[in-house]
Amino acid sequence: MSFLTPKMPTPPPPPPPPPEPDIGKAKALAEEAMAGEVARRRGRGSTIVAGALGDTTTPTTKTPTILG
Repeated sequence: MSFLTPKMPTPPPPPPPPPEPDIGKAKALAEEAMAGEVARRRGRGSTIVAGALGDTTTPTTKTPTILG
């Protein structure tokens, strides 16, 4: 009883396969990214360390309050 069911449209054709990756270009981009990452790294001496308790210094300026 195929006359009672609607006809199904044909599915679209499958997409074309993706192009082959360029291995040489990928290696060049990876090396460039790695060189940039190494250049941005900082040593232990140039980082800011606050300590276990955080910043414990008192501020040198006094802010005026409403009461004076």
